[in-house]
Amino acid sequence: MLGDVVRLDYQNPARMGAKLRAIPIPPYMFNHRVLDVGCDAGYWSFLAAQRGASEVLGIDRNREVKNVDFVDLIELNTKRAVEEGRTNVRFERLNLGKQWHEYGKFDVVFCFSMYHHWFECVGDHLPIWFWLSRHCADKGVVYWEGPVDGADPVVRRNVSDANRAQYSRDAILAAAKVYFDCEHVGPALHEPTREVWRFKRLARRERLTPAILMGGGNNGATAAFKYASGRRMNEVKEALGVKPVPGSLNLMLDGPFDWDEGYYRAQLFDVADRSKGFDSEWALRWARLYPLTINDVPAWAFRFEQDRYDYKFMELIAPEMLRERLDGNLRKIVLCR
Repeated sequence: MLGDVVRLDYQNPARMGAKLRAIPIPPYMFNHRVLDVGCDAGYWSFLAAQRGASEVLGIDRNREVKNVDFVDLIELNTKRAVEEGRTNVRFERLNLGKQWHEYGKFDVVFCFSMYHHWFECVGDHLPIWFWLSRHCADKGVVYWEGPVDGADPVVRRNVSDANRAQYSRDAILAAAKVYFDCEHVGPALHEPTREVWRFKRLARRERLTPAILMGGGNNGATAAFKYASGRRMNEVKEALGVKPVPGSLNLMLDGPFDWDEGYYRAQLFDVADRSKGFDSEWALRWARLYPLTINDVPAWAFRFEQDRYDYKFMELIAPEMLRERLDGNLRKIVLCR
């Protein structure tokens, strides 16, 4: 009965039919891996499976459903997949904008009626499009539908005043163009203030940056990561899905590194006043996390926003001790992203 309530609420035939006419998803998806971002009640995930997708992953944070106290959408969708015998369809809970877990490469990515929620969580367009690009295969395509400015009542209702000033068509596309070729498909047919776009992933070359290891350990970083029972380590794990060891490996870059793209954004626990050290009050601050490899070992460059860093200085975190993992091979350090 609960499933019927949700499907009636979110899979209105007329509304979904209008969406389907407006969004040019492939009629056949044989041998395609499909990612449904903000899958909700699973309409597009199951449609992809019906059209032949070899694997479908739907992700959603869950949300309140009208006239129902609580609905676990992931549990509900998983139950339906089992009932229909769809072993190639699975669902996972993820709060995008606060969590940036990665799931590999997909041939087709759906992003329908959820971008404004995603943006409200992170307040920055670039990490969103970076995450989408990380999930697109070399010839992968993102099908996107949603509101493009504050004229949409859902944006006015769900995006804060502070973030709404940055929620515009120009701002969305400027960030998307860093990673994708953008093609306007047309208006959405179920809402007058929404548009449909198709984004094709741009080919991006690996960028290598030489670096030099800075001497000594970073005891301050170690203490900061351990502070409050390791709260910062747990926050990084929540954001990335991987828990770092306390501390960091510090490098001095020998070449340019673009700090303005290729990052995720998360709020992490830190001292409010650096001049007072650990005696200061602690608070959440926005930080950027840049996935990369150091001598082929996965790691993340880490820095708090609004701090005055030397642009050549880099602090690396990882789920293992990087000095030990690199096994003494520290004379020639190369970062790759």
